[in-house]
Amino acid sequence: MNFLNIIAMAAPQAGEGAQQQTGNPWITFLPFIIIIVAMFFMTARANKKQQAKREEMMSRLVKGSKVILSSGIIGTINEVKDKCIKVEISANCVIDVLPTAVVEVVPAESTEAAK
Repeated sequence: MNFLNIIAMAAPQAGEGAQQQTGNPWITFLPFIIIIVAMFFMTARANKKQQAKREEMMSRLVKGSKVILSSGIIGTINEVKDKCIKVEISANCVIDVLPTAVVEVVPAESTEAAK
């Protein structure tokens, strides 16, 4: 016998010893699905908290409030309308801005402490 015949006899045939175990493909992907669903709910929860915080801040927009705008301008609200807010940025200089431009309402106690 030559060497190739010995190797051919020792190697298992295609149907004999080389059985592949196939499982349910859903079980294989189950950890990935769980992680994706968990990330979705965590993101949705964070967005809901951020939206509630934004709505609470928008409800505090009243005349006399000191605000910081998204452009970095700091001013005092002169008038609140439905679609715009009049903000005084210096003496006799009033600009109209959208309510969505307000980034932060500065608390009254922090402005008094700064004086």
